Amino acid sequence: MTEIVLPEMPDSICRAGLRYTVDAGQLERLQASGIVLPDTMARAVLKRQVEFAAGRFCAREALQKLGHDSQATLAIGQHRAPLWPTGYLGSISHGDGLAIAVAASTRDWRGLGIDIERILTDEAAQPLHEHLMKAPELAMGEAAGLALGDWLSLVFSAKESLFKALYPFVGRYFDFLDAEVCELQQQQSRLTLRLATSLSPSCVKGSLYSIRYSYFPGNIATLCLL
Repeated sequence: MTEIVLPEMPDSICRAGLRYTVDAGQLERLQASGIVLPDTMARAVLKRQVEFAAGRFCAREALQKLGHDSQATLAIGQHRAPLWPTGYLGSISHGDGLAIAVAASTRDWRGLGIDIERILTDEAAQPLHEHLMKAPELAMGEAAGLALGDWLSLVFSAKESLFKALYPFVGRYFDFLDAEVCELQQQQSRLTLRLATSLSPSCVKGSLYSIRYSYFPGNIATLCLL
């Protein structure tokens, strides 16, 4: 089975990953490990329940690596964001049978955002790019020799990671076009996003954010650290 390859990250950040299947047996195993579905998930479809449980399982594992020994399942906050224990922060991503989570101490980091995505085919990416990036961003991927599906998947995931890292400071959803890729460093597996508009007093137009990324078979993972 192919390993989940996450971007390079400092030792102060702990991670956990899980490959899961969407079936009742998987959900039962996750619940048997102590993961509790909230009442709001009671009528959700099985896929959503398994994804939630797998993500929370990874979050608990990452927190335990940091020394937080609680068995409690992270609750759901506003806009479905996970509520991390006092003194900790983190991020969760799941989909396509993969779940990952990162966690850290608030003494070390202000924000974390992680995302994992299935790489789109060029055909699937074609009608989407105008909703996710502007013409200069599209041209940057072409100049780098990246296939449209690979590039769009990277940009989509990078902006998702940015959203997760900035959400505590913004407190609302914002658009993919509110941030733009202004630099790509392929040898370092990093890109830089710049805010195209001010989102909050601490997240103003022109602010720059470095995103780390890693490709592995069929998938892309991105990480934003503040």
